[in-house]
This record gives sequence, C-alpha cells and structure tokens, in this order.
Amino acid sequence: MKRITTLCLMLVLAIVLAACGNDEDKSSDNASTADQEEAQKQMEEMQKKMEEQQVDPDKTVATVNGTEIKGEEYNSLLSSAQQQSQANGEDPTTDDGAKELKDQVLKSLVGNELLFQEAEKKNYEVSDKEVDEQMQSAKEQFENEDKFKEALEAAGTTEDEYKQRLKEGLLVNKYVDEELSPKEVTEDDMKTYYDEMEKQAKESEQEDSLPKYDDIKDQLKATMEQQNLQTVMLEKVDELEKDADVKYNI
Repeated sequence: MKRITTLCLMLVLAIVLAACGNDEDKSSDNASTADQEEAQKQMEEMQKKMEEQQVDPDKTVATVNGTEIKGEEYNSLLSSAQQQSQANGEDPTTDDGAKELKDQVLKSLVGNELLFQEAEKKNYEVSDKEVDEQMQSAKEQFENEDKFKEALEAAGTTEDEYKQRLKEGLLVNKYVDEELSPKEVTEDDMKTYYDEMEKQAKESEQEDSLPKYDDIKDQLKATMEQQNLQTVMLEKVDELEKDADVKYNI
C-alpha cells in the first residue's frame, strides 16, 4: 500500500471521479437476482466494517505543538484512504490493512500540520483568489455542482471543510516548492525504472501488456518526479517531528 503524502493530495483521491462519472456495468443485467443480492450484501458488510474503524468526531486523535487534530478530520481522510485502497483492489478492513491505514492517515495528518506550521512560521501566504481558483478547478472535473457535492459527501467532508483544506494544502505546496529540492529525474533514471517494470512483467508473464518505453516516457517521468517529491517531503516531516511536540492518541 502506497504511503499517503499531504492532506491536500489525499483529499483529491477522495473525489471518486470514476465512481461518480461512470455508468453501471451493463453486464450486471445478465447477473442473477441471487448474485446481485449477494454482491449487495457483501458491499453493505464491507461498508459497515469500514465505518467501525472511524472514531468519535470530537476525539483528539493527535496534537502537533498544541494544535489538536480531531476525529472528524481523521474520519474524512480515513474514508478517502479506504476508497483508494478498494480502488487498488485491496481490503481495508483486514487487521493488517486497517492498522496500516490508521498509521498512514495519522502520519499524513500530523505531517501536513507540521508542514503547515512551518509554512506559516516562514510567512508564506495564500490569497482568497488562489483558493477560489483551485476550488473552481476541482468543480470543473464534475458534470455539475450536485455531482461535486455528492463526491464530497462520499469522502465524508463538506464544501467549507474542503475549501479550508485546499487553502492549507496550497500553503504547504508553496512552502514545498520554495524550500524543498527533490532529485531531478534523468533519462537514465527512467530507463532503469522501465527495466524493472519489464523484469516484473516477464516474471508474471505479462510482458505483452507492458507499453513500450517511448509510449509512456512522459508518464514515467511524472510518476518518478512525484515519488522524488514525496521522498523529500517525508524526510522533511521526519526532521520537523524530531523537534516538535507530537502526541498520538489512537
């Protein structure tokens, strides 16, 4: 399971574009009523298990230099992480899966707060115009305003909460852009990365499904740049946490 980075990035994952935009699979028309009922039952059981992992919205799940992170925020991000886990074909309700998600969500919330506090300390600012533009960009990914609100509801958050987190995320992004320097991705790096993909594809006898290097070169570079950025962000969070007063309560 991939590590979660900033809260802003994770909230983007919560906006389930595919789930909100796609039509139902027509093959389900051919499924028997019994199969449909069984599938529905399994979905309901999964949803119940995921909801059981949530905490009291008013509970303080962690504190960062005296700033409290509440259960409401934790639950919202946990819901997003659970959805992403399912989209990756994983089960977020197993003992190991649930523990890993909890640890990642807490790490993400604490890490984001540490970066946010550092950005404020260094006097970075975000204008209302920048926040409004980012909000509008998010809304434009959806068919209409109702679809956007449905996605927010599915992620366990409101438009006002999302807007506030966008502002925090933009402030963190400004700080990261100015203060952190991820490793540059070179052609050799990309080829080495692709060679490893090719090796894994051969081992799983799926080499025919692997796109050619030139066809995914730009995508590889973007992926590797994001990974390098995540690496330096996590390193910075670890550095900040050493000198911070951080308490985990769950």
